[in-house]
Amino acid sequence: MTGGSWRRHGTDRSARSLLVPRGSLPASAGSVRASAAALRRRLAGRPADVLVAAVLTGIAVLLRLYQPLPDGVGPCAAVMALLVGTCLPLVWRRSDPGLALAATAACYLTGELLDPVGDNAQSVFLACYSVARHTPAPRSLLAPVALTTALLAPESADGRLNVFSSADTAIPLGPADYLVAAAMAAAVWLLGASRRRLYADAERLRDLAERLRAEQRVSARRAVAAERARIARDLHDLVAHHVSAIALQAHAVTVVLPDDSRAAGQGVAAISEAADTALDEMRGLVQLLADTPPDGGAAPLPQPSLRHLERLTGESEAAGCPVTLTVTGPTAELPPAVQVSVYRVVQEALSNVRKHAGAVPVRVGLACRNGRLTVTVENAAPASDRCPMPGSGLGLIGMRERTALFGGTLRAEPAPDGGWRVVATFRPQDGSPYAPADGVYASEDGR
Repeated sequence: MTGGSWRRHGTDRSARSLLVPRGSLPASAGSVRASAAALRRRLAGRPADVLVAAVLTGIAVLLRLYQPLPDGVGPCAAVMALLVGTCLPLVWRRSDPGLALAATAACYLTGELLDPVGDNAQSVFLACYSVARHTPAPRSLLAPVALTTALLAPESADGRLNVFSSADTAIPLGPADYLVAAAMAAAVWLLGASRRRLYADAERLRDLAERLRAEQRVSARRAVAAERARIARDLHDLVAHHVSAIALQAHAVTVVLPDDSRAAGQGVAAISEAADTALDEMRGLVQLLADTPPDGGAAPLPQPSLRHLERLTGESEAAGCPVTLTVTGPTAELPPAVQVSVYRVVQEALSNVRKHAGAVPVRVGLACRNGRLTVTVENAAPASDRCPMPGSGLGLIGMRERTALFGGTLRAEPAPDGGWRVVATFRPQDGSPYAPADGVYASEDGR
């Protein structure tokens, strides 16, 4: 390469570097891309509005092309710009309906005054509808006024400018024309307002349905928790009674076995009977919790009532706890739900006596007067060397729930003689008429 050519190329490069600053082209391209991305973000979520604006613009341009265009490129461009300006604000008719109506009406008025041949009133009607649809009623009342003004002002002008058209299209208006324009504007506003109210009602209904679903979920969770607590209470009431009797009798068997084999045999028989009863009750509870009870299963045990208290006292006496039962008043006339709860309270109290006090005398009293039932279970003081069995605390909780179900109270406290006393009150007339679900028992036939 010669020196002249080198200098010529270098000069050309230098000139180009002086005319176009380094990095300006990429920067310009980047700014264009950023502007395009910003425009896409602004238009995101409103494809339907963009389509409507484009369709109305096409219709307005096609209708104007059927008429003679003004002479010159500038006037033609101005006419088309006004037509596009009337439709373009409709892209934002949902987010800014008031501004969209103002811009549309302004472009329409200008176009009608400068070029009366063109007509794009449909855009103003849609903008008025959008204001009524997306704006509360007090403020949206300005929309029909703006629409009526936009329709009548060009016609009412005393001679049009007619800058882009020489045609004389002025039409004298009468009272009927004003009434028709006002009626059309009012009809468009009413349509938009009714749609707004309809969508608002639908939104309220959806919100209410969602709240109801949320409340149903909360209620379902509460029902599941309550059912779990009920199952735990029933398991405790049904099993703990027999298990405590088995434990107490087994301890007694270990004591008398070396000296009295006959008494030990009787204790083992009592243990076997208590275990069989516990298994039957557990089987009944499992059948109740199952979706479909197994075919050929054992029939459910009868529903407990106050007539079955002797069965409880017999089991406690067999375990070494002599029980004195006293019943006063018309207890047999109590509702079955109350009798089930009373039975369970006495059962749990006797179980606690065997677990914590051992083989001690127990007094059970039921007194029913003036619609109020009082249950008292009191045991004597345990032996000094007695080691009580650990408890879970579910027994007292279950007894309190059963008494509270019928407007009653439960009081558990030490007795004056060193023992323990449980006093439960039931008010059937103030409590729930429904029986607590008591898994195993299904009928009142038999003992």
